[in-house]
Amino acid sequence: MLADIDDIEQTKSGRLAEYSLALRKGDVQIQIRVVRRRRKTLAIYVERDNVIEVRAPTNCAWEDINKFLIDRFEWILRAREEMANLPAGLTNCYETQGHVYFLGERLPLELVRSRFTVVERGPRTLYLACSNPGNPELIERHLMNWYRQRAESLFAERIKAINPLFEDVGNPEGLTIRKMRSRWGSCSSRGDICLNLLLIKEALPQIDFVIAHELCHLRHFAHNKAFYQLLDKVMPDWRQRESVLGHAT
Repeated sequence: MLADIDDIEQTKSGRLAEYSLALRKGDVQIQIRVVRRRRKTLAIYVERDNVIEVRAPTNCAWEDINKFLIDRFEWILRAREEMANLPAGLTNCYETQGHVYFLGERLPLELVRSRFTVVERGPRTLYLACSNPGNPELIERHLMNWYRQRAESLFAERIKAINPLFEDVGNPEGLTIRKMRSRWGSCSSRGDICLNLLLIKEALPQIDFVIAHELCHLRHFAHNKAFYQLLDKVMPDWRQRESVLGHAT
């Protein structure tokens, strides 16, 4: 039995259009979000909470999108199941008596009202002073700025520490840090590495694993046999490190 597509509904119009559709096969139905952007290829992203997103070029025909999805129905089912079985991840709480994670450590939040914004890590807490400590969105924004400052220096240091484990010289062309919904890292065909800002919440062994993974992609772009042989060589315990790594929440 072949998969089929119906119930296509436009949810956002304009240059960055979005659609919702149902991908069906027998009694199984998968809800898909289609996002049209300025890009060259079709790609599927399986995210948390069973969100499945297809990113398509703005001029891509619906016939091509439909065939792309129908051909990958079984893959989407497997990827969704694997995502559901991953650890839940380290979730911050930005309210009074809440907590945040930094390098794998759970730190209670100490929120203080102040004219000046200050974020400091104490011995047992994370101290954050700002104009409105009762606003979780403001607290999150200040914390993300603090995360970014630490991530920019730490991630660069860890790349320098891990790259010599490889026998050849393969320095990344550049490092970008940004907040991503479903991936811890990526490596472009040009050799640029992108790391998820929220990786700073994880413990150092998990950070090093993601970096080693992306450095392997500098040598082997695909997840093929040579890629995993190289990862086994530079980080023999990578499977154990990966098993602790949760969703990017």
